[in-house]
Amino acid sequence: MDVDGAMVERARLGGSELDSLIAAIWPEAFRVAFGILRDRGLAEDAAQEACATIARDLLALKRVDAFRAWSYKIVVTRALALARRQSRALPLEAITDQGVSFERGDVLDLYRALAALTPVQRAAVLLHYYGGLRSGEIAEALGVPPSTARFHLMLARRNLRRALAVVDPPTTPGIEVVSDVH
Repeated sequence: MDVDGAMVERARLGGSELDSLIAAIWPEAFRVAFGILRDRGLAEDAAQEACATIARDLLALKRVDAFRAWSYKIVVTRALALARRQSRALPLEAITDQGVSFERGDVLDLYRALAALTPVQRAAVLLHYYGGLRSGEIAEALGVPPSTARFHLMLARRNLRRALAVVDPPTTPGIEVVSDVH
């Protein structure tokens, strides 16, 4: 999010500054919601609900420097609520219907691996690697203790490593692959 404390403080006063703040956070809110939900329409709904909540509750924010984690928490909460209501996974064939295209197999493998995570694990991964949040901020965004946030991130990493592991090593003609598994 490309938002500084001064912008948040001016937005608290209302008017066009509030509109500018919402416009600045919208792309990030949508990307995080899409990363969790994997559905363009649901992500737009979650991001819109989150932005409306942020605009409505901005005066209740006690520390302007906490805006980033606070706004992520609202986006994640809305996206996870929609995910629970939907309680379904998109079939892989529906990915192309969402305007997402892949040119390389490794990107598709990563997308499949992320799609296999639970919504909370996806949220933790997105907030950490994409949002750059630390475990305390992720915990705040997810509404869980820091140890639980670290646990979700650890499970997500483990599941991603497992999903992205090379099952069959590449072979070169004339070279035999020897396994040390007995």
